[in-house]
Amino acid sequence: MHHVADYDVFARLAAAQPSLTPKMARLATFVADNYVRVAFMNTRDLAAAAGVSPTTVVRFPALLGYRNFDDLRSNIQDRVNFDLTGVARLQQSALVNRSPAALLRRIIDADCDSLRALAQTFSEPQIERFTNAMLAAERVTIVGIRYVSPLTMFFEYSLAKIKENVQAYTHADSSLFDRARLMDAGDVMIVIAFARYPAELVALARYAHRRGVRMLAITDSPLSPILPLAEVTLFAKTSMLDFVGSLAAPAALITCIVSDLAARLGDQAVDRLQALEDVASEAGIYVPAGGRAVRPGASLLAWGDGQRDEASPRQEARR
Repeated sequence: MHHVADYDVFARLAAAQPSLTPKMARLATFVADNYVRVAFMNTRDLAAAAGVSPTTVVRFPALLGYRNFDDLRSNIQDRVNFDLTGVARLQQSALVNRSPAALLRRIIDADCDSLRALAQTFSEPQIERFTNAMLAAERVTIVGIRYVSPLTMFFEYSLAKIKENVQAYTHADSSLFDRARLMDAGDVMIVIAFARYPAELVALARYAHRRGVRMLAITDSPLSPILPLAEVTLFAKTSMLDFVGSLAAPAALITCIVSDLAARLGDQAVDRLQALEDVASEAGIYVPAGGRAVRPGASLLAWGDGQRDEASPRQEARR
C-alpha cells in the first residue's frame, strides 16, 4: 500500500527541491505552480513552457521517484481530479480544439490511455482476493453515487445475473446507515468512489468500517479516502474529460470481476443464467436484429449475435 505522503506529487517535489540543479529546480517550480496545465501536457509542451530542454523533462521524473513522465503525469492527474471543480475542468478544456471531430478523438485517446493504464497496473492477486470475498458473501451491497451511479447499476445488473442477494444504492442517504448497522458476517459492501469523493459516501464508508463491515473498494488513486477503510482495493482511472469524465476503465474492471466470479461459481452461475434466459424467452423480452419475433421456448442470450433462435439443449431435454 502506498503512503499518501510518498504518493502525493507536491510532497515529492518538496523533498527533492534541496538537491535539484538550477534547471531541475526551475522545472519543479513550474510544475508546482502550473500543475493543472501540466496534467494535460506532453514532454515537449512542458519543456517549452518551463523554458528547459526536453532532456531535462525526461530525466526529471526519476529524481522524484517516478518510473517515467507518464507515471509523473498520472500522479498529477490524480491531484487534479481531486482539486478541480466541474467549472474549472470546462474552462481548462476550452483552451484546446473544441471541434466535434477533435473532441471525439480526445475522448477516444483518453479512454485508450485509461484502459492501457489499467492493463499495465492491475494486480491479479488483488482481483483474486476481491472475487474470493464476493464468492464467500451471502449478500453483496454495492454503493456508488453521483457520476459513478451508472457503474453501480451496471455492476448490480451484471452480478445479479449470476449471484443472488445483490443490491445497489446510488444515493447515500440515512437509510444506508441503517443497512450498514444491520450487516453481519455474511455481508460485503462494495464502495465505488472516484475523485472528487462525495462527503456522504466517505461518511457512510467510515461508519461501516467502524461497525466491522467487510468492505471492498474500486477507486482511482492511493490518495482516495476510501483506501484505508477497505479490505481489498482495486484501482482504475477515469479519463479526464471536461466536467463529466469517462468510466471506460472502471467498467472494464467490473466486467472482469463479474466474469471471473461467474467462472468460479460454475454450474450455479449457469443455472441462474439459464433461468433468466427462460424468463426472457417466455416473456418475449428481447427482439433480435431485423425485428423477427422470438418463438416460445427459444433461447436468446442477451450478449449473443441476435440471430440465434433455436431452443437450447436444456430446453429440448425438458420437452
